[in-house]
Amino acid sequence: MNVREQSTQFCDAIWNWYSVHKRDLPWRDLPDTDLQIRAYKIWISEVMLQQTQVARVTIKWQQWLQVFPTVAVLAKASNKDVIVAWEGMGYNSRALRLRDTAKLICTMHAGMFPVTYEGLRTLPGIGPYTAAAICNFAYGIPVACIDTNIRRILHRTFYGPEDCYGNWEVGDKQILSLADDLLQCALNKEFVQKYQNDWQSAPCAEWHAALMDFGSMVCTKRSPKWSICPLTQLGICKAAHAVPKLVRKPSAEPGRMIGATFVPNRIIRGKIVQLLRESIEPQSLETIGKEVCIDWGNEHLPWLQSILKSLQKDSIIQEVSEHFVLQD
Repeated sequence: MNVREQSTQFCDAIWNWYSVHKRDLPWRDLPDTDLQIRAYKIWISEVMLQQTQVARVTIKWQQWLQVFPTVAVLAKASNKDVIVAWEGMGYNSRALRLRDTAKLICTMHAGMFPVTYEGLRTLPGIGPYTAAAICNFAYGIPVACIDTNIRRILHRTFYGPEDCYGNWEVGDKQILSLADDLLQCALNKEFVQKYQNDWQSAPCAEWHAALMDFGSMVCTKRSPKWSICPLTQLGICKAAHAVPKLVRKPSAEPGRMIGATFVPNRIIRGKIVQLLRESIEPQSLETIGKEVCIDWGNEHLPWLQSILKSLQKDSIIQEVSEHFVLQD
């Protein structure tokens, strides 16, 4: 089988699977006709989905839009406003970067998202994937993109499995080129006529949603569903039944042993922010230490101080009279 035949079978199999198994997510099939509102909503969903499970984002995305319904409203928010609204999402700096990018959109682009991929890429905090996602899902402009799910599907199908550490043999440049070829194949006249009755959004949005759903539900990272995978059944997946058991790499992130468990500093950062979210009064260093780690002692002062300094550097908290609060 040549690459063209494999690509055609691949696209047909994904479209057919998606016509039955499409997920119902609130940021899909948006009813908004205003491209700027669509761009804002897609941008928020994509940033939220970067490091958070879909189930949590489904709730938080809708809550966020109630507080910050437009990019202009978000641009005016204080640090404390966005940190409080981000509760439960982790990686609080993402919320601050969203607000900072919103400010730039309002000051440099009159509150308007650029309507081209190249224009979106000029905005700090909007990388290649996010820019492509906005083009596809908000504007209906076909732009090939790869996230973790799409990369995994394409590499396994066309090149083979990852190694036991989850590393890929082929780099993103080659995968992106393949993704572009497949996008053109998926949007050809034959498939549009065959599947368009199942689509509510632009075909390019539906195609990328199909790949993401397939990666989340069938071609999963640790336990691929080979028995129900149409690519395996067609015999066109080069990784079928060959994905090695993944081995967790030793953690290189900073942290320390608390009791018998290694706790990364990012977990402690999250606990500190949550404590300050819930606190009516500013909290002392001693109180914070006792609240966030069960083995608190004076020997841990330098460690905790370094974490507090990092949160201050990221403009998440501030010190007031030797006590700490969320930054205004």
